[in-house]
Amino acid sequence: LYSPRNVLIFLSLKFVIRAYIFHRENEASLAVLPDLLMELDNLDEETRLLTLIEGVLAANIFDWGSRACVDLYHKGTIIEIYRMSRNKMQRPWRVDDFDAFKERMLGTGDKKPHPHRRALLFVDNSGADIVLGMLPLARELLRRGTEVVLVANSLPALNDVTAMELPDIVAEAAKHCDILRRAAESGGLLVDAMTNTLDGSEENPSSVPLTVVENGCGSPCIDLRQVSSELAAAAKDADLIILEGMGRALHTNLNARFQCDALKLAMVKNQRLAEKLIKGNIYDCICKYEPAN
Repeated sequence: LYSPRNVLIFLSLKFVIRAYIFHRENEASLAVLPDLLMELDNLDEETRLLTLIEGVLAANIFDWGSRACVDLYHKGTIIEIYRMSRNKMQRPWRVDDFDAFKERMLGTGDKKPHPHRRALLFVDNSGADIVLGMLPLARELLRRGTEVVLVANSLPALNDVTAMELPDIVAEAAKHCDILRRAAESGGLLVDAMTNTLDGSEENPSSVPLTVVENGCGSPCIDLRQVSSELAAAAKDADLIILEGMGRALHTNLNARFQCDALKLAMVKNQRLAEKLIKGNIYDCICKYEPAN
């Protein structure tokens, strides 16, 4: 039963099932992406930024590492769960530094800050988390002239998206958005793509690149002292880091301080962890912004 051949067959089957489930969840999320982008483009800057952060927090509910979240899968479709999560997203959150982040992004009064040069976005899960949460946020940064680096796992862990899987997801999303298409082409993620100007982005052409790097990890958590050489090189010119998800933003880096601006976003999907780290409850959210040291 436990011969090397049987173990290899079991592992192969595991990866096939994982790929099938991911493909199904990504397809479901990509189907509603155009409507979400249209909704975002009809909002003013301030409302759009808040809606984007709410979207990241709401979409972070999808986590195979949480028993509470796995139970939700049995009660509704991925889109139903996402909409339920969005509808319950109300401020103030348990940790809520959105106003400080908004001021850095949009400024106050007539004082407009310079956009960030390069942002490292440490992404979490496949499906709605990346498609409806982090990609729209990446798109907003690209719109503002910020180079975006999507940082993903080198190896599979739970339902975390990997650096190998991410370019295909970006390519599919780029079919619905000219900002993503141009940036992905500039970053070498796309060889060819159909231009779609229905999202109104032709007035804001983006020449800054969107790239993907692997983090050197195969875990939902990350030790930033031990990352891939590719990520270390990309981090040299970064002036914004966005850490998303319980593993990266809570378990391992909640109290980490950086020499650049840092935004930590997560929905807490474990009652014990919520009580211990933020003195809150399951499904509480954190939006922790720390300006550069």
